[in-house]
Amino acid sequence: MKKLLPGFILSVLVISCGNNKSDQPAADEDSTGLLENRLVWQAALNDSTGLLEMKQVRSETTDSLSIQSVIESANQTNPEIVLSFVKTSNDTVYLKIADAHFLTQQMGSTGPTMYLASLIYNLTEIPNIKYVNLDFEEGDHAQPGTYNRDTFKDQ
Repeated sequence: MKKLLPGFILSVLVISCGNNKSDQPAADEDSTGLLENRLVWQAALNDSTGLLEMKQVRSETTDSLSIQSVIESANQTNPEIVLSFVKTSNDTVYLKIADAHFLTQQMGSTGPTMYLASLIYNLTEIPNIKYVNLDFEEGDHAQPGTYNRDTFKDQ
C-alpha cells in the first residue's frame, strides 16, 4: 500500500496541475510538421511509473539541428516562455528567459520539468554542447542554473 501512495499523489498533482488544452494555441499542420522535423527528443510521463521519460522522436542525423532552431521550436511550442540566446562558451549554451512567470508559476510542477528536459536534451543533441545555462527569475516550480542530461535522471 505504501508503494502505491507516491504514485497516487503524483497522479493527483499531474491532474490538478496538468495541461489545460483550451489554454493552448492551436497549431496548424505546417508548424507541427516543422517542429517535428527540428526536434529529436520529447519529454513524456510514464503512466505506470509516473517518472519522466525522454523519447527520441527523430533518429536522423542532427545536421539540421542548431541552437537557433531549437530555440525557435521551443518558442513556437510555448509562446508564453520566450527564450533568448545569450552566448555559447566552450561546451555550454547560455539562454535567458526575460519573463519566466508562466514557466515557474503557471505550469504546475511537472510542466516545467518536461519543458526543461526537452529543451536540454535537444540542445545537448547538438555536437559539442553538453550544458545549458538558463537565466531567469526563480519561482516555485523552476530554478535558473546550469543543466545537463543527468539533471533529469530518475525524475
